[in-house]
Amino acid sequence: MITLAMDTSHKHLAVALIKDNKIINKYCELCPKKQSEYLMPVIDSLCKEVNVKPLAIDSVVCSIGPGSYTGVRIALTSAKVICALRNIPLYTISTLDLLSDDNCAVILDARSNRAYYGIYKNGQLVDDINVDTLENITKLIEDNKIIGDASLFKQEDNYPDIADNFLKHQDKWHLEKNVDTVVPLYLKDAQSYMVKK
Repeated sequence: MITLAMDTSHKHLAVALIKDNKIINKYCELCPKKQSEYLMPVIDSLCKEVNVKPLAIDSVVCSIGPGSYTGVRIALTSAKVICALRNIPLYTISTLDLLSDDNCAVILDARSNRAYYGIYKNGQLVDDINVDTLENITKLIEDNKIIGDASLFKQEDNYPDIADNFLKHQDKWHLEKNVDTVVPLYLKDAQSYMVKK
């Protein structure tokens, strides 16, 4: 059983090949605004390095957002095409779940002085993934280790090995029943941008 894992939702390009619950090859590098150029060549290279034929891939998992509007769609569109053409399962995971640790706040820049955030306790999301102003988020994340764009809060950015995290968070993979109806998790609708008081 070989699973292809992909994340292009933010600043990194992360790809992993997972066989029998073990990562057999991976790539994870900062690649802002270049993921669409590198995704397929990276997949091809990873497969060749471990003698995996693309037709041997049995399932695909990819991050579904929130994140960059275009970035989220790169991996998700590729995953949907592969799964639809091959009639293999598609799993999704939220970007914040993918980055999370046992006890932390995962923060990703949403621009315009806002961020996507999720707070995790004992590996579980405490509330919903959301988007809010940096000022409001500051009040919510006190005393939490920040993963992601910590520089928004005057700390050093802190990213895990995203390729490794696909396997680490396998319990958070969601099997999609219909590949054609899978849509990204954007959170940038008008309601999400209402300032909370």
